[in-house]
Amino acid sequence: MPLLEPNPGALRPRPGGQADSPAADRVPDVRAHGTPARLRADLERLLGAEKVLSSVSDLVRYASDASPYRFVPQVVVLAEDTDDVSRVLAYARDHGRNVVFRAAGTSLNGQAQGEDILVDVRRHWAGVEVLDDEGRQARIGPGTTVFRANASLARHGRLLGPDPASSIACTVGGVVANNASGMTAGTTRNSYRTVASLTVVLPSGTVVDTAAPDADEALARAEPGLCEGLLALKAEIEADPELTARIRAKYELKNTNGYRLDAFLDGNTPVEILRGLMVGSQGTLGFLSELVFDTLPLGRRTSTGLFFFPTLSAAAAAVPLFNEAGALAVELMDGNTLRASVSVQGVPQDWAQLPREATALLVEFRSPDEETQREREQAAREVLDRLELIEPVASVTNELTRDAGTIASYWKARKAFVTAVGGSRPPGTTLITEDFAVPPSRLAEACEALLELQEQHGFDAAVAGHAAHGNLHFLLAFDAADEGDVARYAAFMDDFCRMTVDRFDGSLKAEHATGRNIAPFLELEWGARATELMWRIKELVDPSGVLAPRVLLDRDPRAHLRGLKSIPRTEAIADPCIECGFCEPTCPSEDLTTTPRQRIVLRREMMRQTPGSPVTDSLLADYGYDAVDTCAGDSTCKLDCPVGIDTGALMKQFRHARHSAREERTAALTARHFGAVE
Repeated sequence: MPLLEPNPGALRPRPGGQADSPAADRVPDVRAHGTPARLRADLERLLGAEKVLSSVSDLVRYASDASPYRFVPQVVVLAEDTDDVSRVLAYARDHGRNVVFRAAGTSLNGQAQGEDILVDVRRHWAGVEVLDDEGRQARIGPGTTVFRANASLARHGRLLGPDPASSIACTVGGVVANNASGMTAGTTRNSYRTVASLTVVLPSGTVVDTAAPDADEALARAEPGLCEGLLALKAEIEADPELTARIRAKYELKNTNGYRLDAFLDGNTPVEILRGLMVGSQGTLGFLSELVFDTLPLGRRTSTGLFFFPTLSAAAAAVPLFNEAGALAVELMDGNTLRASVSVQGVPQDWAQLPREATALLVEFRSPDEETQREREQAAREVLDRLELIEPVASVTNELTRDAGTIASYWKARKAFVTAVGGSRPPGTTLITEDFAVPPSRLAEACEALLELQEQHGFDAAVAGHAAHGNLHFLLAFDAADEGDVARYAAFMDDFCRMTVDRFDGSLKAEHATGRNIAPFLELEWGARATELMWRIKELVDPSGVLAPRVLLDRDPRAHLRGLKSIPRTEAIADPCIECGFCEPTCPSEDLTTTPRQRIVLRREMMRQTPGSPVTDSLLADYGYDAVDTCAGDSTCKLDCPVGIDTGALMKQFRHARHSAREERTAALTARHFGAVE
């Protein structure tokens, strides 16, 4: 059935769209006929036709993730097990190709995007096995969402240490690969500290279970050169006291930029070193096929407060006091963030009248029992008695509460940062979410410096973050199809990176991992000596360069400007989409055809293309079934969308456009008299 009747032009690109912009030339072309025939035939013969996705629609819907980048793969593989992964890696080695692994696609820096073979490792890789009656350890598949893993552990009163804001959608494999953390993980509860063991498929195809009693012996037999090289690097690092001290100092802060060089200091054997290196390696050293976590106490009793301060510096000064009182989370929101968040439903509207300098801290304590909860609440009140708080509007109470509904509203306000900025950005602009870390004692100074830098380069100035760990977040919106806007963004990134390193000796990535946006600045932070060690690690583990080129290491100083994703306007209901993927786990057709995010991604691609091109025609031909027909239309996607997009309603509009007025009248009459019709 045609996509639209009687108006097939309703979905076609409008002439003169963003595809005509010179800036769009940096976006890779979409092949008019999908995967090259030889590549498709080879992989189908190797894996089976059902595991190879090759249409234009397939390639485009995997070309975007939550990052500001867009790279079109040549083919998508649905790997079912480690044998499939090993076969794909062997094929890539033998044919000079490269491979990128993708799970949830919630990565913020393009780690889940590739230009050759893209391997989907979400669909067949979910599962949680609690390993003991008390839930102290759990074996988890890499395609399992953090939310699902924690739901399985909750009955044991346990949870995972990493707690990223994207937990409802992001997968455990991606969390470990990026060493993602969140509001409470800091440097002690992240994946590096809580992954007990892992199973990895190396680029050579060798499978290593780091928990196996004979793991080192088996690895020595299979990969003697790798074992020798890892131990040689360890000896070289340990022989350099200055480098050793620098590595230790770098990880006193949250830091996910580059490879974990402290793995060579913490591990004594090749397998122990490998376990540490794989955490945060961003898919560039191997595929994590299984993870075993040491879990942490859940702390079911929660006490939370949202406290308002007259200035940013006053709020920052209070952070260590709450840390000492036992707070698990201390989240900061500057005045611009607070005022902008009123655009989100549920956030008090009188926040729009907050003074410019007002700053809030969201402080949360979690306790195992009533006695501990009372002790922590008393400690918090003693801190509050020493602070100068303000109550400038009626909704501000500066009180500690146990009420679950009130606590949920506080966290909604905190998470409104992305919703407010992302949803209200000008149509046609792409959104970048960045994070960095500074010594907590310099938190206020860093906030003020960042806000000043944003204003200097013409970006909306706002900052929020995990104040307890000196970890700050900011958002940038710009038009990737406009050369001037790209130049403005590039100038900001240069200044931001130099400020973070030269002024604060901070981490350019605190929890989102290096990715394409920071790879060119890796040496700026780590220096030539340590950066060269990282290149040697990559060459040692992946000598053929099969895995994720340019994702973590890139010598091109302008690599972060390559493949930036233009955001053409489509339907008004879909324009606010930030392509984060939060909607996907709720979608009934997620594993059948497309997800809500992919439905929008495909529409945007239609607008990038020249009207009447073979790519446009191919996308239109597939969209009817892939997007419109197979949408459940239940609008559950809206529930988890940070910017409130109802993709189900959009698909209903497209269905409506197919029908003539007579057909609509007949359907309405049938619905009103359905009993008689039946």
